[in-house]
Amino acid sequence: MQTRVFDRFGMINTSMSWRADFATNVADGYALDGSVRLHVERRRAGAAGSMDTTIADQARLWTGITGGRGLSPALRTELVCPQQPILSRHQFLTLMTETEPKYAKIGLAAGLGLVTFQDTSGPAWLKGGHDDWTGNMIICLEGKKRCLAMLSNDVRAERIYPALAQMILGKTRMPWKWEYSWLDVPCS
Repeated sequence: MQTRVFDRFGMINTSMSWRADFATNVADGYALDGSVRLHVERRRAGAAGSMDTTIADQARLWTGITGGRGLSPALRTELVCPQQPILSRHQFLTLMTETEPKYAKIGLAAGLGLVTFQDTSGPAWLKGGHDDWTGNMIICLEGKKRCLAMLSNDVRAERIYPALAQMILGKTRMPWKWEYSWLDVPCS
């Protein structure tokens, strides 16, 4: 990760395991009930969620990917290519058979680490992540060459992400209800 991603995109404040120099710029997390969780200084890398980063480094990463910098054209195409259609109503209810036809209409699909969909301006993709104390969401609109990175140390912030995204990116086909099944927003 360090060589192939972080160094490639100039992400000098990002690592999959704790670095002592992060100690001066760290945020503790807040749960739905407002309780605090001190930041975990992970000594071992875990692909599903040990990354410490900054908003500036995230901007470098997604700007580079959107602009086609730092990746060969073939690799970038493969990264943002829809691989497997997603028809489920919600992201984490994978054993349920209920589907959402609107997701087929926007071409919602799993890519290589990203979720892709067709926005009104063209191809788009998202990358979300959260736990009980943090919430993060990246939305990129290929046609507009625009990305929005939202990182929060409070999981309650996810409730305002749809409004923030609309204010910044305009109306999109972002599948909010699929990403956050508990969110009270209409399907895209």
